[in-house]
Amino acid sequence: MPPSDLLTPVSSSSPEPEPWSEFDFSPIVQFLRNQIGISLEPHRMGLLQARLRSRLQARAYPSFTRFYERVLKADPTGPGMQLLIDLSTVNHTAFFREPGHFTFMAEQLAPFFKDLSSGPVRIWSAGCSTGQEPYSMAMVLAETILNLSPLRVEIWATDLSLEVVKAAARAIYVTRDVAGVSPARLRRFFLRGRGPRDGSFRVVPEVRDTVKFRHLDLRNANWPLPNDFHVIFCRNVSIYFAEEERMNLLNRLATYLREGGWLAMGNGEILPGVPNSLRKIAPSIYRKES
Repeated sequence: MPPSDLLTPVSSSSPEPEPWSEFDFSPIVQFLRNQIGISLEPHRMGLLQARLRSRLQARAYPSFTRFYERVLKADPTGPGMQLLIDLSTVNHTAFFREPGHFTFMAEQLAPFFKDLSSGPVRIWSAGCSTGQEPYSMAMVLAETILNLSPLRVEIWATDLSLEVVKAAARAIYVTRDVAGVSPARLRRFFLRGRGPRDGSFRVVPEVRDTVKFRHLDLRNANWPLPNDFHVIFCRNVSIYFAEEERMNLLNRLATYLREGGWLAMGNGEILPGVPNSLRKIAPSIYRKES
C-alpha cells in the first residue's frame, strides 16, 4: 500500500499533547531512531517535521500523535514507515556531484578496468537517491571503456527510499536536473523530450542498461548483493547513522570490496576511523589492501 493510501484518522478521547508541538512530534523521533535506525541532525529533523506536518494536514490528521497511534503503532513496518523514510532521506544530488571522484574514476580506475580479462567491472552506488550518481558513473565509463554493456560493467544502485529508487529507474529528468551536465554529454547521453515532453531528458539505453536498481536498507543484516565489488560509492550516507553505527557500516562495506577495490565516501563526512584493511589514497577515497 503506498503512503498516499494511509489510514483515515480515527477520533480518540484520550488526552493528547498540543498538536504539532515538539512534544507531539517526540514519538516520531523515537520511532525513527528505534524502528528505522535514523538519527537526524536538528536542522534535518526540523525539515522532516515540516514535510510530515504538510502531508498529514492534507489527509486531515490533527496531530503527529494521532498519526503515530493510528498508523505507525498499528503497523510499524507498513506505509507509515515508508513515508517517514521517503521524507527524511531526500538529499540534494546532481550529476557528477563532488567531481573529484569522477575525475579519479576516469583517470585512475578506467585504465585499470580496461585490462581486466575476466568478469564484469562491478560497482555499487550505495545511497543512489534519484539516480544521478550511478548514471554519472556509467557515463564516465562509457567515455573511457569501449563497447560499454551490462556484460562488461554492472552498476548496482541502492537506496533506503523506495520512492527515489522508482524515480531513478525511470531515468527521466528536467532541465534544472541536467544544468551541470556539459553540452557534449547532454547530446551523447540524454534523449531530449519533444512536444508535450519538452524540457525533459531521459538517459540513453546504453547507460541505463548498465544500472541495476534495488531497494535496500544498509542496516539490514543481509545485503543481497555481490560481495566482490571493484568500486563502492557510499557518499553522504553515514550522516543518517548514529556515531557508533558508522564504524560498523565501514567494516561491512570493506567486506563487500575485493582486494584492490576502492571505496569513496562523501567529502564532508566525519568518520570515526576506517577499517585496517583500507588505506586512504586520496581525499575521501580508500583502497582495500590484502
